Amino acid sequence: MKAAIVGGGPSGIYCALTLADTCKDVVIEVFERNQPLKTLLPTGGGRCNLTYDEPDFKEFAKNYPRGEKFLYSVFSKYFSVETLEYFKSLGIETYIQQDRRVFPVSNSSKDTADKMLRKLKEYKNVRVVKKEIKSVKELEGYDKIVIACGSKGGYELAKAYGHTVTPLASALCGYITEEKYPSGVVLETEEGAILFTHEGISGPWTYKYSSLNAFKEFPFEIEIPLVNPDELFRAIKREPKKAFSNVLSEFVPKSLARVVTKNPDVQACHIKKDEVSALKTLKLRVLGTDNKGETVKAGGVSLKEVSADCCSKINPDIYFIGEILDIDGFCGGFNLQNCWSTGAIAAKHISSQVF
Repeated sequence: MKAAIVGGGPSGIYCALTLADTCKDVVIEVFERNQPLKTLLPTGGGRCNLTYDEPDFKEFAKNYPRGEKFLYSVFSKYFSVETLEYFKSLGIETYIQQDRRVFPVSNSSKDTADKMLRKLKEYKNVRVVKKEIKSVKELEGYDKIVIACGSKGGYELAKAYGHTVTPLASALCGYITEEKYPSGVVLETEEGAILFTHEGISGPWTYKYSSLNAFKEFPFEIEIPLVNPDELFRAIKREPKKAFSNVLSEFVPKSLARVVTKNPDVQACHIKKDEVSALKTLKLRVLGTDNKGETVKAGGVSLKEVSADCCSKINPDIYFIGEILDIDGFCGGFNLQNCWSTGAIAAKHISSQVF
């Protein structure tokens, strides 16, 4: 049997590793125009956020705005436990951060990628080909084909094989806003930090919001949490003679406190109640996405056309894994776990087809 894996990102390489490990009789060719695992390098801020520490796969799957139910079946067969066991077999030890994100002890995406690729080179039946596949004709002659590239080329191949690609939009991204605030300032909220940039806002809170609202039409208005008015009232009563911005800076960064109020230097006791109440949120007009941050694509190959084994329901010799599927998760290792699990599931299903 001869298998082609189109895409040498996390899902494609993990699929190749699993397939090579479970079936020695399959000749595997991985097609990647760039450096294999290049897209793994920036994950987790360069530290490689492998997965998230949640043993209940249904709870885990709640972190996917799109694809939650589909992943129930996938995760029930191959989940984070199996993933971390496999990485351990490659010499990649891991640890769990306080926020439950899981990282390699090396804190290095490069080290993780190097160990994965080193292992891949050990298999005599695997070959990585530096090439971009542009048409299905180039894949003639392969018994099994795995599409593992969440890019324009991958979507075009999916369509050529008769599949529906749902509308695409940026998720896990920053926003360009009409209003600008001091760049570099970080506002901590209960739902994650917000980083103010030259163009608007970024950071975990923004990434999550952008995922939940990936298909919302621009422009639109958002309200970001700023301060609890009741707590601010109590602070004013404690220090009524202080400049209002100084009291407010107990709750938000000082440079931000000075620009979110019209009266930063007025004594706090002279600030009206409605002005305090208005500081509960900060209203921003969002003009578009700033794709310099995490950024994944919402949308992809319709899950209605793919089995729980990641096999096409239209053509049983085609598989779809990773970001090309209509699956995307929040920050925290969820998108990589989708890659690991779907890659492994497809590989195991292909192995079961070898007689």
